Amino acid sequence: MAKKTFSFFKPKTNVQKRAQARNQYAATVVTSKGNYKSPKTGLQQAKDDVLMDLGFKTKDVDYYARLDDRKKRSQAAMKKGFGKDIFGRPASSRGPRGETAAEREARLKREALAKRRAEGQEKRRKFYKEKGERLAKLKAKLLNLA
Repeated sequence: MAKKTFSFFKPKTNVQKRAQARNQYAATVVTSKGNYKSPKTGLQQAKDDVLMDLGFKTKDVDYYARLDDRKKRSQAAMKKGFGKDIFGRPASSRGPRGETAAEREARLKREALAKRRAEGQEKRRKFYKEKGERLAKLKAKLLNLA
């Protein structure tokens, strides 16, 4: 008997597609009753799930029956895991991180730019104020002559 090889690029046949659809339907029927218990051990389930997720093994009824529960547990683990460091401590317990040289340089550059901008705005206001005063004096002078 020849050994069956697997290819990611080999399209599924109609027979395989129908079998997958039957397995999905059977899983919905089984889980809709509410008390589904897998016949596989935890290690077998984990091994089969990885192989089926990667496509090395065809997905069976048990895989589809556990899919919703796996999705819920995965999302709960993601929510629980975020905000922790590699040792499982909350991120806030690590203490403040010091400023790197690049961050310090960027901060000083931003502060210098903000200072120059404020000085430039002040000079501009002063210039326009003096210009307005000169024009007002000139108008007054012209109006007195007329």
